Amino acid sequence: MSKSDDKYWVASGKFTLIERVSMLVFGVLTFYLIVRDLDKIGYGTWMLFISIHALIDTARSGFFKNPLIRFINKVDPSERLELQSASLFLNILFSLVSALALLAAAKPIAEAWDAPGLVVLMQINVLLSLVLAFFSHFEYIQAAAFKFKGAMVGNFIRSGSFCAFVAYYYFSPLALDLTILAWGFLASTFLSTLVMYWYSRQIFAKRIALKFHWAKMLFNYGKYTLGTNLSAVFMRNVDTWMLGWYISPAAVAIYNVAIRIANLFEVPTMALASVLFPQAVKKAETEGLGAVKELYEKSVAMLVVMLLPLVIGVIIFSDLIVEIIAGPDYAEAGVILNITMLYGLIIPFNKQLGILLDAVGKAKTNMFLVARNAIINCVLNALMIPVWGIEGAAYATLFTMLIVLLINQVYLKKTFDVRLLAIAKNMRYYAYELPKRIKNKIA
Repeated sequence: MSKSDDKYWVASGKFTLIERVSMLVFGVLTFYLIVRDLDKIGYGTWMLFISIHALIDTARSGFFKNPLIRFINKVDPSERLELQSASLFLNILFSLVSALALLAAAKPIAEAWDAPGLVVLMQINVLLSLVLAFFSHFEYIQAAAFKFKGAMVGNFIRSGSFCAFVAYYYFSPLALDLTILAWGFLASTFLSTLVMYWYSRQIFAKRIALKFHWAKMLFNYGKYTLGTNLSAVFMRNVDTWMLGWYISPAAVAIYNVAIRIANLFEVPTMALASVLFPQAVKKAETEGLGAVKELYEKSVAMLVVMLLPLVIGVIIFSDLIVEIIAGPDYAEAGVILNITMLYGLIIPFNKQLGILLDAVGKAKTNMFLVARNAIINCVLNALMIPVWGIEGAAYATLFTMLIVLLINQVYLKKTFDVRLLAIAKNMRYYAYELPKRIKNKIA
């Protein structure tokens, strides 16, 4: 690895890790407060809203972030203004259409889940979506320029100010309800958008120079990453949605406690994915598939080595962790947590495959693979939840990930010559040899 590569990984990794850790800390604190301020129905309703918000936000990222990063460094500097304008235009249009569609469907969705509080949340979501169009655009153009400090500060402000807002209501005599929570979420997003603009002001195209051939190019590529991300979010949330449909928002609350705790340990995966994609695109262009294959094998090995002790520790102390974070009312979530923690050891294999495929221009293939995963998960949840209830949702997702892991490894071996033996060797290196080298160097 060259010195320039080392400099990139250190600089970008530092900011991304700080961003993810701060979001982790504020997320835990916010979760700790909300789960105690709202009853199970209220918390379950809020998490159903957040899952819908995550669906739209992840779709936005797939539709705009990856295409912008892929194309902006390929065009002449004089054309970047037009490309940015096209991306922002599509982002705003996407936000309006998705927000209005959800608003129109708010009442039927709320009735299906027996969660009437969702209606007012969908109304506030119209404003939230418009603000997020600008927030996300500022974040994406910084990522395309290999600048990660602004995203770190912006997301720190967003998660930190929302945590402070919730804490104020928790420690004051004022009652916190879903409407107030949604307005606080919107306010924190707006504040962080201003911060994002400040860090993007030198690379942000302030003049409108919209040419529809750029919008068409972004759309033609983005429709596949959009499909990929929609399928990915569907896969990750179908268990939550089916629990709300088959059982109740209270069941969603219990299940989500385990999911939220398990998701805390995905921070290394998400941080590395944020840094890896721009670098993978660059290596695919300059060094070919062999370099991308090596990135996959090393990144998966590194993540599994990092996550394994965390997974074992959480499984051993799952009941205690649930009681500390969520309180005794959610004690039954401990069993669910034992199952969901196993996701963490499988996710790196599947997540990094998506990064690899998008980097080498196989966005359409990635979309079909992730859609396949979502269908498998939907079928298994439909079969297992009526039989085993909340635990059935956890088992369905775990079995889906295991099935997908086996199929994906066959595809990786055939298409990119990715070898499990190479991943195992890299795991040994990161677990034993690298620590020894560092220890000897310090000594």
